[in-house]
Amino acid sequence: MQDVEDIFLLLAPSVNSEVILPRSRENIRKYLPNFLVARSGGALAGCVALRDFDDGLHEIRSLAVAPAFAGQGLGSELVQSALRLARQRQGKMVFTLTMRPNLFLRLGFKVVANDYFPQKVWADCRFCPKKDRCNEIALCQELV
Repeated sequence: MQDVEDIFLLLAPSVNSEVILPRSRENIRKYLPNFLVARSGGALAGCVALRDFDDGLHEIRSLAVAPAFAGQGLGSELVQSALRLARQRQGKMVFTLTMRPNLFLRLGFKVVANDYFPQKVWADCRFCPKKDRCNEIALCQELV
């Protein structure tokens, strides 16, 4: 449960700059099993969440790296860990919506239309504060 507050605080700067959508402490607590975290010397260095939409479809979300660890490959390691977890969960495809696509492109993701995943649109996008001005790029990777 210590991770809830640490994740919330790690996400906060990216939420404030609208790079990551807001997640309340209650939401993080509820979905804590979806999170993977990286620690260094006891401090939270980064996190990522993997959401299961059923039928083998997973979403990578809430990816954040602490400034002290930026540029050291931790974001890539977290995404690769999420991909391994999706495979363990019998995933067939993983997608993400991001304003920073380069990391995902380097890891083999392909750009797709933002409405390519209707499960996401119906579950989250219709409630998003940015729904009428979405500037995120959708990417996906098939897990074969």
